[in-house]
This record gives sequence, C-alpha cells and structure tokens, in this order.
Amino acid sequence: MAETPTKLKRGELAEATGINSETLRFYEKAGLLKPERGANGYRLYGEEDAKRIRLTQRAVGVGFSLQEIKSWFDDDASSIERALALIDAKLDEIDKLRKSLKKRLKRI
Repeated sequence: MAETPTKLKRGELAEATGINSETLRFYEKAGLLKPERGANGYRLYGEEDAKRIRLTQRAVGVGFSLQEIKSWFDDDASSIERALALIDAKLDEIDKLRKSLKKRLKRI
C-alpha cells in the first residue's frame, strides 16, 4: 500500500524550508505556490511546494526575479531556455574570473 505524502501547514513548511511564514504568503501571492485547502480551510503544502521554495531561494540568490521563476513553474519552455543560456554565460564569466585570480595568486 502506498504511503500518503505528508501535508504541512504554513508554519511547518516555513520551519522545514528555513524561511518565514510571511515569505510563504508573498510567494503564494506571486503565484509561485498553490497550496491545497484542508477541510478546516488551512493551507496545506506538500513536498512539491518545498522543492519550489528551495529552487526559488537559489534562483533569487543568483539574481532571477520572481516573475522569471514563476514562468518556469508555468512550464514556459522559452523562459527556461533563456534562463539556462544566462546561467551558462554567467558560469563562463565565473570560470574566466577564477582563472584570472589563480594566475594572480601564483604571482604573489
């Protein structure tokens, strides 16, 4: 028999993901999260919501906007392709910077 996935309330999800409840509300208003509603009206979040939060936090941390991130969750292939191209370009720049710094360090 398959196990039913655990559903978390907002505070529990906030604690599990390390962000506060206000940020969860903000993400929900931005359309990044679409929680289920329990019989009591409470918002219930699952593992997919936790994954979205982790991806959102990483993407925001490297400069993507919530609007861009939302388009990824809406399965906008062209938006995802643009994001991947931008990430590849940033990785190339980081690699060049890394090589320059290594050369500089060798001269010291």
